[in-house]
Amino acid sequence: MPLFASVSASVRFYVSLLVTGLVFVVLDAGSCVLRHILPDGARRRRVARRWLCFMARLAVRYLHAAGILDCDMAALGAITQRRNLVLVANHPSRLDSLILAAALPHMACVTKASIWERGVLGSTLRTAGYIRHDTLLKIIGPASQCLQEDCQLLLFPEGTRSRAGAEPGPIQPGFAAIAQRTRSAVQVILIETTSPYLSQGWPFLKRPPLPMRYRIRLGPHFAAPKRDEASGRALIEAVESCFRSSLQDRENLEHS
Repeated sequence: MPLFASVSASVRFYVSLLVTGLVFVVLDAGSCVLRHILPDGARRRRVARRWLCFMARLAVRYLHAAGILDCDMAALGAITQRRNLVLVANHPSRLDSLILAAALPHMACVTKASIWERGVLGSTLRTAGYIRHDTLLKIIGPASQCLQEDCQLLLFPEGTRSRAGAEPGPIQPGFAAIAQRTRSAVQVILIETTSPYLSQGWPFLKRPPLPMRYRIRLGPHFAAPKRDEASGRALIEAVESCFRSSLQDRENLEHS
């Protein structure tokens, strides 16, 4: 039974927004401490990623207990300790990064440049070695460094969140270029949800039906692609096919 089950869904939802905001404040404060006690380098980024994972896991567990979120991410246990791996995931919601960070302590993510301008979250992402998404040429170097540090590098190749129930957007080729350049394997992650919350166009303060149901599945695992155009194109088409087929699976989840 959810924590505070007798409390109305609206009250639980808006209290959860405040609690999650507090988690982010504590997360940033801890990141600030790390920047002052550890010199810039691989060790500080590694510790910061573990700190981010711990706080994200705390937030997700609270959302579960409060009946806000129902998320099955057990499948991610199979890759938790795998390193030098390019992760590609579909992107139905802004919650995607939080959920994945809660399960994957060695993960870094390529994130929108606009997020880096935010006072709280931006500084935390810098400390954890996340990568600012500018042009492909600008992210290749940091992505290579990230993978050399035994990280998992997450990209959302649609480039933006999808609208609830809509087909995935066009797949951008950056993840394939990074995998080719760094000779890294690629793991597809499929995020299935019945919730429209924080999909494209959904207001932050608008309460969705609760609980928000998520299921995380592992898609195909691809060996490091060869460094030729045909191999890169084949990888992109395979990932695009996975994303499109997962849409039907999300519809099945909604009716189950």
